[in-house]
Amino acid sequence: MKRTFFAVLILLLIQTTIFSIKVFPQEIILKAGIAKTDITPTESLYMGGYSETCRMNPSDGVYGNLYIRALVFDDNQNRLVFIESDIVGYPEADYHTIRKQVSDETGIQLNNILLGAVHNHAAPSPGGKNKSTEWYRQFNNKVVLTVKEAIQNLEPVRIGGGTGHSKIAMNRRKKMQDTFSYTTFDENNSSQLYGKYKTDNPQKIREIEGVIRLGANPGGSIDDEIGILRIDNIHGEPKAVFINYACHGTSLGARNNKISPEWNGHMLEYIEKNIPDVIGIFAQGAAGDINPRFVGGLDGYKDNLEKTAELGYEIGKEVVRVFNTITTTPPLNPRIRLVHQEILCPRKYEALNTDFKNTTITVPVTAVRIDDFTWMTFPGELFHEIGKKIKKSTHTQYSFFVGYCNGSVGYLPTQKAFSEGGYEPSSSRFAPVAEKILVKEVTKMLINLY
Repeated sequence: MKRTFFAVLILLLIQTTIFSIKVFPQEIILKAGIAKTDITPTESLYMGGYSETCRMNPSDGVYGNLYIRALVFDDNQNRLVFIESDIVGYPEADYHTIRKQVSDETGIQLNNILLGAVHNHAAPSPGGKNKSTEWYRQFNNKVVLTVKEAIQNLEPVRIGGGTGHSKIAMNRRKKMQDTFSYTTFDENNSSQLYGKYKTDNPQKIREIEGVIRLGANPGGSIDDEIGILRIDNIHGEPKAVFINYACHGTSLGARNNKISPEWNGHMLEYIEKNIPDVIGIFAQGAAGDINPRFVGGLDGYKDNLEKTAELGYEIGKEVVRVFNTITTTPPLNPRIRLVHQEILCPRKYEALNTDFKNTTITVPVTAVRIDDFTWMTFPGELFHEIGKKIKKSTHTQYSFFVGYCNGSVGYLPTQKAFSEGGYEPSSSRFAPVAEKILVKEVTKMLINLY
């Protein structure tokens, strides 16, 4: 009888334990880990971002270091990773290849891997002419290594947000005057003064008043907001900082053959030097129509590596100032909420003349929310006005728009910009109505984060 009683008692204890595990899951605690890996090349490599008709030769030196950076979040149920590399972008096929390799070796779900590039035009280009180099052969493995190190760095954290402002950026859609000049609208694309089309007998080029070209447009709008997420360890000691700002990495043009981290890399250099023990990660924003205040090869500006560094230090000072004002706390809602969707947008009507079967472009977009912070991704170059609309639609206190992430669909301008013309609309694969479709679908996604 006693044996039966104890057997029943043990069975009840086992059932109670199992029930408790099902009803009361593991406590949700936000953890974060960050790491960076140096990818500064020792070889002479071909650089990306500009036409090969102008930048014909490989790099001839280095001015500053390049990195892969990874920020991992963990809530005891899900993991999420932001990966940012100091390059212009990845070959299209590599976005899936790298993310799958990260997923296979770390267990992080594919949709939870946000692979971005800071859009640095003064960095080597993965693949292409660099495909047989040691630098490229090691690249994918270094991405995985960085994520693994970030996972090893995971610990419970406190978080806090802040917003800064910077004018290092400038609208680049310049309305031309009626003039004659020996230079083209974009000396980084084609030039009769240097590169493949250099000539001893340059001709004057006629510009028509009102035409939109690439150049400095001081009167044009920008998104001057710097989004900042401060991450401390549980004791309140600084650990990491996530920075978001919209501005092309193009202060150095095609005549520059020195590898550089560009303004954003120098910004992180300044931040990490002035905030002890902190590792920073920068995510490029909606920079489709936004350049730095000066751009090599535009408006007569000559490349200057030191001026590029100063541009980065300028915005870096603002980030450090805001960072030091932020109070961090354990998040009230530490759960990682994520929605992924492939949005279909129509292709340009002209493109149908060569391909009648493919009438749409698939745009993979991811929305993430942690506490009062929201991130939206886009796989290309979105105009800043669309990015601002999307950030406002999040209805959270801190919103980040992450461009150049998980793919490369090119430029998506505003509907108005298509009517104005210019480099970006002419280069775009999208139909003008794509802006409205994207914003509508993204707004629906954001509702699902609540």
